[in-house]
Amino acid sequence: LWETHYFRIIAALRRHRFRIPMEFTMEYLKNEIQKTIEQINSSFEEHLIHFKFIKSDKSVFFIIMVEEATSFFKNPETTFAIDLYKEEWIASGFFSNLSKTNESLRIIADAYAFENGLEDCVMLNDQKNLVEATSGTLYLIQGAEILTPNLDSGCQDFAIRTAFNQWVGKENNKFTLIEKAINPFELQKSDGLILLSIEKGAQNVTHYRKTAYTQENVSSVFKIFLEKLD
Repeated sequence: LWETHYFRIIAALRRHRFRIPMEFTMEYLKNEIQKTIEQINSSFEEHLIHFKFIKSDKSVFFIIMVEEATSFFKNPETTFAIDLYKEEWIASGFFSNLSKTNESLRIIADAYAFENGLEDCVMLNDQKNLVEATSGTLYLIQGAEILTPNLDSGCQDFAIRTAFNQWVGKENNKFTLIEKAINPFELQKSDGLILLSIEKGAQNVTHYRKTAYTQENVSSVFKIFLEKLD
């Protein structure tokens, strides 16, 4: 998974027109992470790493921030209600795949969810199609199919999203993954909904408006995937 993260970082820097130093190799950044963890004398079992890259004149610097990570599936919420956020739209297209592009909009949508007694909400794009939840990638389970918004819908191109999508295509025989533009009405037609993120792992959605979902069969495939992550 680190390799996928690394290439996403480099791709994002290029799209922001950063001049990437030659020493920013995958091994170099990995070593810098390990050095940072050792220097802070962390007692955490798992770590969540944040990179912040700064452009100054012709140079590029970065800051590494470390916080404790919640183990995947350690404490999933037993009740998790969502709704649509429709006050603002995310622009469809590949520029929205960058996490910084709609950062403020996700903060506002998260506040909307809190104010309305929801655990999360799903954002829509300018075509009125589903994009993602504020906390992660959205997956809809319908029979033997797993639906997820395609990148052109404007969702963030998370490394864990890429890894899961590839895993389903190569190693899982139970489900077929379909990436496409998804109408909000598909939420009510689904057997289950999952939100996937590097921060929280896989979270089952229990309610969308008046629709209630079951989780037993839905979450099993995600648990298998998360157990295989390195």
